[in-house]
Amino acid sequence: MRFPSFPLYPIGTGLAILVLCLNFSGTPVFAQAIQYQDPIPRNKAIQSIAFGSCLRQNRPATILNTIRESQPDLFIFLGDNVYADTTSRAEMNAAYSLLAKKPEFQKLVGQTRIHAIWDDHDYGANDAGGDFAFRKDAEQIFKTFWGISDVRPYRDRDGIYASFLYRTAGKHPIKVQLILLDTRSFRSPWKTRPWWQTFIGIGPDGPYLPDADPEKTMLGSSQWKWLEYQFQVQADLRIVASSIQVLSLANGFETWSNFPMEQERLLQLASRAQGSVVFISGDRHFAEVSARSYQGKIFFDVTSSSLNQPLDFGAEANPLRQGVRFASANFGRIMIHDSTPRWWAEFQIMDEQGDVRIKASIGR
Repeated sequence: MRFPSFPLYPIGTGLAILVLCLNFSGTPVFAQAIQYQDPIPRNKAIQSIAFGSCLRQNRPATILNTIRESQPDLFIFLGDNVYADTTSRAEMNAAYSLLAKKPEFQKLVGQTRIHAIWDDHDYGANDAGGDFAFRKDAEQIFKTFWGISDVRPYRDRDGIYASFLYRTAGKHPIKVQLILLDTRSFRSPWKTRPWWQTFIGIGPDGPYLPDADPEKTMLGSSQWKWLEYQFQVQADLRIVASSIQVLSLANGFETWSNFPMEQERLLQLASRAQGSVVFISGDRHFAEVSARSYQGKIFFDVTSSSLNQPLDFGAEANPLRQGVRFASANFGRIMIHDSTPRWWAEFQIMDEQGDVRIKASIGR
């Protein structure tokens, strides 16, 4: 069965790519731009970016109406966009079909430009990584549903990572780069917590332990090379979308801190990049904002989860958390203010009624 596609963006032009190449920082060459195809410049000016994760296709999703009414210029689905834990193409297609039929989903994608990445449950199995046998089937279904199978940069790429370049619409516009990561297709297996630690109650919460094996990877070789290039692109604000938390120290669960060397590599890239970098993430079924100072820069990780399946697991230690944790249905929003030469951005966690529950900012 083939579902209606919801194009994530209109197809760009070769001329725009050439102009963009001439404006990169660093010393990238034209051949690299052709190799990576992205970032793809978008012709839509943006001011407000909304995002969220963990959407049960068989549950009411009224929060999608709240998101649409807040009139974001972009909405980013951060993974677990359906729950289709299966190795059956028919069952995964059926899960997407239920989402496609939701009136609130149809209205949102009809009004708002959409980007999407996946997490484990729309990938096909809980906590699955690069060794998941159904990976290629899941990728094909994902790309077909989101209408990206035959468009740049997805059509010739293994995995679902991509990068786009926007401008804001204010009096003093800035360049905003959106980097969408694939933390599933190429990820090495997690190091699991021994059964006896669980039995006697020692070690971190959750099933995993930090793993400093230098051979372990979160993104895989090709995606890492691509990402190194993306951080050379001229931009004032980089928004890096990861399906799992980047900064949180709750490493018993699926977070970048389970691979500390990979996390360090990511922060090294971000710290050397021009402009500001903010991470957005999902997965955890609650919302929080983490912040970390690294090599003279402050990085934020704005976690938004869940759109319609919030879960409260009780207190969880995260020394990097800024303020409170919010465990009801929520979505995230980034508001960019560029009315003066000194721009700033506000990060917000919104509840189902559209009220702000958590906020932080950069540039003020």
